[in-house]
Amino acid sequence: MNRIFSVRGFSLGVCLVSVLAVLGSASSARAQLKQGKYITQASTRLAKLVDAGNADGFSLHNNSFSLGGGWLKKSEKWIPIYSVNLTAGKKYRFLASGDDDAKDVDLRIMDANGAQVAIDESTAADAVVNFTPKTSGKYTVQIRLYASNMDFDAVCISAMMVAK
Repeated sequence: MNRIFSVRGFSLGVCLVSVLAVLGSASSARAQLKQGKYITQASTRLAKLVDAGNADGFSLHNNSFSLGGGWLKKSEKWIPIYSVNLTAGKKYRFLASGDDDAKDVDLRIMDANGAQVAIDESTAADAVVNFTPKTSGKYTVQIRLYASNMDFDAVCISAMMVAK
């Protein structure tokens, strides 16, 4: 009886380890297979935020940087996506969206001294930050994938708009 139990226990253990290995590698396997669909998902969500920004009087910059993003791991760590020069007194809107597996995408703006000047930490797959700098200068946009479906990596993209 002990021998049968230990064989079954061994089989069950091997099966459990196999399942955990598959789940652990699912995120990296997801990254290797057709990432374009995740870009499309995140872009579709971001496009809706851009349209809402247009309705609120914002537009993408002409002949200037407007978009950035990356393939992010779920983490509490902030990832610098891009730096841009902003003009004092001008109204800006920063947007971020994740693909369909992103559950909580956060966005923040840091000044040249590394101080946080604006943030959206809402629990949503999209983030919106309106910001009017008091000083002209270089600012860094950071995003993080705070939560995702089954802790999958996700495409997270950001756009910068300016008031018309």
